Order: sequence, then C-alpha cells, then structure tokens
Amino acid sequence: MQNALVKRAASLRQRKFREREGAFLVEGADLVAAGLAAGLRPQVVFVCAERALALSPRLGLSGEGEPPAAVYPVTERVAAKISTLETPPDVMAVFPLPERRALTTLPGKGAAGEALVVYADGIGDPGNMGTLLRAAVAFGATALATAPGSADLYGPKTVRAGMGAVFGLPLFPEVRLAEVLAALPGAAVYGLTAHEGAPLAAAALRRPAVLVVGAERSGLSREALAHVTQLITIPLAPGPPGGVESLNAGVAGAIALYEFSRRPAAPAKG
Repeated sequence: MQNALVKRAASLRQRKFREREGAFLVEGADLVAAGLAAGLRPQVVFVCAERALALSPRLGLSGEGEPPAAVYPVTERVAAKISTLETPPDVMAVFPLPERRALTTLPGKGAAGEALVVYADGIGDPGNMGTLLRAAVAFGATALATAPGSADLYGPKTVRAGMGAVFGLPLFPEVRLAEVLAALPGAAVYGLTAHEGAPLAAAALRRPAVLVVGAERSGLSREALAHVTQLITIPLAPGPPGGVESLNAGVAGAIALYEFSRRPAAPAKG
C-alpha cells in the first residue's frame, strides 16, 4: 500500500498526472502547515522517519482528535523518490486539486466594486508565477487567473516559490481574459509593459480592476492588449549600456500590486 502511495506521489511531479489524479505535491513543513491552516485535508503525508516525533505536533499529526491525514514515516531514500528537490524535505504531502471555480465567483474575498484580479498572461516560468502568486496574496488581490499555456499553478516549483500562497486566494487557471472581464463588468484593465506605458506612480489606479502581467521576454499578448484600457510602466533608474532593461514578471507584478495596495480603492469610471 505504501509503495503505491509513494509511486502516486512521485508521479505528481508531472502535470499530466496531477490532472489525471486530481492532486498535487506539496514539499516542506511550512507549506504543508499552510495547507492545513487553510482548512484543507491532505490525502497523505510523508514524514522523514528520523524527524517524525518532532514534526508531528507542529503539523497537528499527534495528540487528541482525528489526524488531518494518513501519515507515513519514510526513509530519506524513499523521500528522494517522491521529492523534486536534490535534498528531500522532512515533510511532503499530497493535497487534492481544488474544484474548478466558476468565473461568476471571481471577486472572491472582496465586494465586486473593490475587486483586484491578477491575470498572468502567458507567464511560463514557475518561479515567476510563484512570486506573482505570493505578491497577490501579500498585497490583497482578490483572485488570480492565468491564460492558457501559462505555468501550472499547482506545479512543485510554483508551489514552492509561492510559499503557501497557493492556499491563500481564489485561483482560476487556464481562462481567457475576455472570460474574466465578462464576469467582472466595468473593470479597468491595466497592462504592465516595460517601456510604453504611463509611469506607475502617476497612473490613476481604480477598481474593480484587472492587472495583466505578461512574460518578461514576450510581454503582453495581442489578445490581452486588445482588452487593456491603460498601459503602465515601472520606470527604471538609468544605468550603463548593457544594464537592466526590464524586470521579471514576478518582481514587476509585485511592485504594481504594492502600488495598488497603498491607493484608496476608488471606483472605476463608467
């Protein structure tokens, strides 16, 4: 039984198996604890045998009451078969993929008039996607959606880069921007661009809003640009030739989200 569970967990490193099994892998005690704190129940938890006694109380896996999941102590050799990391963490867990949300629930935590939705427009790098996801939670976005073909929100690298943010707000993977806007009528659409937009500090940021963040190299897609109502740019300090020409998607998105967080949530113009 345990061998079958190990093989299943290891298969979740690949997207096709995550989709087939309806589950994803979470690596590390802090991230597993974040899932538990969000009220989610993992299907199985693997704990390094040598550390099981020390880690169980921290994760609520011991004491009174029903444990949050089946717990299996594993050796470091077995843990290495599951983990995507060179050195496997002390704790790993398999969580069920959340049910796909209807876009009609898009405003998420806030009222529709205060909604701020982040739209990842073809960001393929899992690290950038995880950083953007983490910033969305940190700065009060109400949801995050991704364009078809973007990095998987539930891939191991994205989950790790997000540091538990995958559990922190409503997610809408693989949806068109037009579908997002149909569910959020009247929203202003801000597109982050490296050079052609209005300076971020001077932009009139209003809500409800969709912040569209594209990949660093390719920028915003034609489909996204067709819906953008204002382009915004983060000005960079002048530097020597061959210096930094643009920010990566995760960093740029985080700066823009911080700017949104410090502005009053003024309503968008009709």
